[in-house]
Amino acid sequence: MSLDKILVIVDPTTTTQPAFARALHSAQLTGARLHLYTCIEESGARETDEAQQQTCMKAQKKLIASAEEHGIDASGEVEIGRNWCQQVVSAAARCTASMVFKSTRDHSDVDREMRQTSDWTLLRLSPCPVLLVKDFHDWKNRRVLAAINTRSKDVAHIKLNNQIISFAQQFSEAYGADPHFVNAYSDSNQVPDIDQLADACGVPCEHVHVVEGGAADVIAGMAADIDADLIIIGTVGRAGLKGTVVGNTSERILDHTDSDVLVLN
Repeated sequence: MSLDKILVIVDPTTTTQPAFARALHSAQLTGARLHLYTCIEESGARETDEAQQQTCMKAQKKLIASAEEHGIDASGEVEIGRNWCQQVVSAAARCTASMVFKSTRDHSDVDREMRQTSDWTLLRLSPCPVLLVKDFHDWKNRRVLAAINTRSKDVAHIKLNNQIISFAQQFSEAYGADPHFVNAYSDSNQVPDIDQLADACGVPCEHVHVVEGGAADVIAGMAADIDADLIIIGTVGRAGLKGTVVGNTSERILDHTDSDVLVLN
């Protein structure tokens, strides 16, 4: 894991910035640089847009100053556009971000079904992993839960499992956290072997959790059971129906957990 630069999405509609607080803490632990990004929705009135841009730049300068006071290298960028989610994706690629940090909030099941949220768009299109941050809280339990799926035999899923395991181990080491792994399954005739999983993940058997049920419910439930500070999940296939399913699964986890959620793609 190379966490060189974190793109932090700064929400222009609020003074509370959980993603920035998490990014600042992460940068202190890893030495990563911060790139603060804000996109203002284009109003059609040039003077109004420019005034909002100046306001956002002033707000970013305060955050940058706070980062520099903690010895963290930080830069800022404010854009005006029609689709901020799409522009975030472009900004992440343009600044070669290692990871995107975004604040998130719970939505009702109806809201998720009725429209594509910014979380869904970002998870599908981001060129790098995305950390979705709930209301900022200290990772006091120092416990990470990584979700894997050993039942799938296609090359893409095998590669993703290996990536999640490696990332969870390195992430836990960087943050001084305790890694746990969960594998949901639906066929009682094909229950994953805990000993084999523990060996593959490099953790004791008691840190491997094999649970029958739907992935989103199992992952969120296990995170609550072990008081995980962070959930790590992965995605394969982000176009068409697969992309929709990926987004829905990730968002269902988000809406039913107090943990931050890191999505690898």
